[in-house]
Amino acid sequence: MKKKIVSFLLAVMMMITALSAALAEGQTVEELLGINPSDWPKTMYVYTENGGKLNVRREPKTGDNVIDQLEYGTEVVVEMLVVINTDWACIRNQKGENGIGYVMTRYLVNTQPSDAKQRAEEAERKKNLEELNRQLASAKAVDQPFMIAVRASRASGWVNFRVGPGVAADRIASLPDGREMKVIGETAKWYQAIDTESGKTGYVSKNYVTVLGPVKEDAPAKAQMGKLNVNGEFSLQCQLPEGYTMQLINTLGTKISAFITSEDTQKPILQLSIAFDELFASVERMNDLTDEALKGLEGTFTEMNEVDISYKETAYGTKLLIARETGDDTDFVDILSVYKGYSIEFVMTPNPAAKDQVLTDAQIQMCIDFLSELDFIPAE
Repeated sequence: MKKKIVSFLLAVMMMITALSAALAEGQTVEELLGINPSDWPKTMYVYTENGGKLNVRREPKTGDNVIDQLEYGTEVVVEMLVVINTDWACIRNQKGENGIGYVMTRYLVNTQPSDAKQRAEEAERKKNLEELNRQLASAKAVDQPFMIAVRASRASGWVNFRVGPGVAADRIASLPDGREMKVIGETAKWYQAIDTESGKTGYVSKNYVTVLGPVKEDAPAKAQMGKLNVNGEFSLQCQLPEGYTMQLINTLGTKISAFITSEDTQKPILQLSIAFDELFASVERMNDLTDEALKGLEGTFTEMNEVDISYKETAYGTKLLIARETGDDTDFVDILSVYKGYSIEFVMTPNPAAKDQVLTDAQIQMCIDFLSELDFIPAE
């Protein structure tokens, strides 16, 4: 470190000596650095290699001193290069002190830059769309569906899952290494596949997958709850927990109620209730509620009961409020979600036939998973 400091000081002394000698011979600093004052001020233009914005700074140095940003191609008036450091130029800028700012000279050019970058981007988009059309034209169903797994050889560890067979198609999701999918079709370079976790259909590049083999026989389907029409607004559709059946209690007016029970008396009873609530009239999901509104909801659960409140984010981006009774009264778990002004409440209690039954964590998780997987389907 000491050697570096000594070397730096020697370099500074040599520069000062050279400047002193030049000045002694009648040369100005500008002449010494090759700067002709008569060339300034002059009009120049912003030119960044990547087409991005150019930072304008309060002082001719990097750091936390950005006062403005100029778009690619912007015309600027350059007062002069900074004498002590010609890597920087002094420009007129209303946001700077005394109407002055500083930019790096390597991002300024004398003529208006062409729109070559924009044309190149447009050509790339056109090329990608043409490739997408070629791939779609070659699409066909596979003779027999088979399984593949994502092979994320990219440094990111993710592979894009797209709505169409090409990079011009929108991305559905980024899938992690090892995610399994069921192939139902293909093009020359892409597989059309169903994501086994989300159930969504899209395309993944053949370059980033491993073929696993034939599709295994599906497990027997669980009992279907089917669709519950909610006042002509939307339907709920999902699979019942294994061993359960549903009995509608009320489907009139603004409220729908249903019991979900099992012949096994050791399994808890579930009750589903759907009703329009003015409190939620202006929101689509519970996520949209203000902190004040959420605190109000929590209060309604804690007024009469001793409960623990928690939240869960579902695969659909819908927040669930989970209230679990913690006192000595009858055990219960109350889960609340919101959809377009409707409160969807799901209560789980022990089966009265099971004496002194206490809800287990596994049963509570089953209840949470059930409600988190509900599909909200617009009315036809």
